[in-house]
Amino acid sequence: MTRLTHQKRFTVSIDRADYDALQELGRSANPPVNLQYLIRLAVRNLLEQHAVKQLAFPLERRP
Repeated sequence: MTRLTHQKRFTVSIDRADYDALQELGRSANPPVNLQYLIRLAVRNLLEQHAVKQLAFPLERRP
């Protein structure tokens, strides 16, 4: 992943089950990775899919 020189910080709240699953995913990587890396990777992947109109899911909010 490209290292950005001017990063922006934001806060997001997620369900406990999602948090636990992300923690486990990070621990299971070899070598283990932190949550910040996983989230940056997920955001980059989402933006790249959107750029080429290949999103695997709709962006509409669920009720």
